[in-house]
Amino acid sequence: MTPLTTLITKDRIVLRRRAADWRQAIRSVARPLVEDGSIAPSYVESMIRSVEEFGPYIVITPHLALAHARPEGGVRRQAMSVMTLAEPVDFGHPDNDPVDLVFCLAAVDSGSHLEALRAFVAIAGDRDLQRRLVGAATVDELQGILRGA
Repeated sequence: MTPLTTLITKDRIVLRRRAADWRQAIRSVARPLVEDGSIAPSYVESMIRSVEEFGPYIVITPHLALAHARPEGGVRRQAMSVMTLAEPVDFGHPDNDPVDLVFCLAAVDSGSHLEALRAFVAIAGDRDLQRRLVGAATVDELQGILRGA
């Protein structure tokens, strides 16, 4: 099992969610982590404030966002969630919008952050893999795709 499938459990997968804007997309992808106690609600607001302050840096490749903030913003334990969007959402990135796949990373420190990011690189660089994730019809199907990544 890859680190991503260890972090992204079934209850942390959201499929085909509708979001009115990027703020709602961040709130929606983070909701499973708030519900399971991995992050405090303040972490969600920290992620949104970071984008408001620094721009859409979380849209790291075309169609893909990695929502995150500093751990002191409210991370309680390392976790990750993923959400596919029913309709792509603009985050304001001049080259990489619109986004249809959003991950949320909660890292307790820079070491765990780097480990999770290394596992994430395979997805970030593979648009075909991203399309397969977005097209997943079930949580089990999405997890199977992640396992194969």
